[in-house]
Amino acid sequence: MYQINKKDVIAILILINVVKVVLFLFFLMTGTKIISGKMADEFKRFGLPSFFNFLTGAFEIVGAIGMLIGIWIPTVALLAGLLLGGTMLAAALTLIVLARDPFKKAIPALVLFVLSLGISLYHIF
Repeated sequence: MYQINKKDVIAILILINVVKVVLFLFFLMTGTKIISGKMADEFKRFGLPSFFNFLTGAFEIVGAIGMLIGIWIPTVALLAGLLLGGTMLAAALTLIVLARDPFKKAIPALVLFVLSLGISLYHIF
């Protein structure tokens, strides 16, 4: 049976915090882009009302900030992961179901869903 040692724990903590920073940077950039209206045509293509631009962008920015704060306050990272994971699952389903795009177009959203949910699960267990 494998014994977890101190080096393993430190490596896992570093990896988790690197993922949090990557998610923070990514969602801060995309949330800002969405809220600015630069993706309004995409939301129109999905048949969504214009306030979804603001709502989705706000979710991403709040989740991004939560990921950053979550480095020091794990409960915030757990909640941010759930918010971002839910947002990305909704994005993937929107691409596949509403827009009828090929599955491969939803893969980035699904990867972000898994990473965000992974952060939440790490803090639950």
